[in-house]
Amino acid sequence: MDCEVDEVAQVLLQMVWNSLEFIQKAARQALRIMVENVTPARAMAALMDSGLQSCHVQVRKCAAEHLLSTMEKIGVTKLAGSHRAERLAHVAGMLAKDSHKDTRHYGLEMVRMLLTHQKFKRLLEQSLSTRDL
Repeated sequence: MDCEVDEVAQVLLQMVWNSLEFIQKAARQALRIMVENVTPARAMAALMDSGLQSCHVQVRKCAAEHLLSTMEKIGVTKLAGSHRAERLAHVAGMLAKDSHKDTRHYGLEMVRMLLTHQKFKRLLEQSLSTRDL
């Protein structure tokens, strides 16, 4: 499944905003199952690439929710050592300032989690203003 995760995530996230309610619910559930059954690094990459850049609120919210759960699964220490640390800090900062309150909630949770590590604290200070922090 790891090799198809990008395409699957893109299709499922599109179904989150472009379908009937029962299909949206099934797409969110399928996305959760996908995230649980692929490597966390691949899940994070797919969510950041496909979902967090979307102009649709429901897509960003769903991607942020699953990204937060994946980050919690990996742990902040291991995330700090990854090559995606800088991008992750930037994404968390963007989500914390999102226009939708639920997406903003997930972003704030990510920022709180990342602030517990010194490397992420520096990265967040670089990508966000002190007023936003």
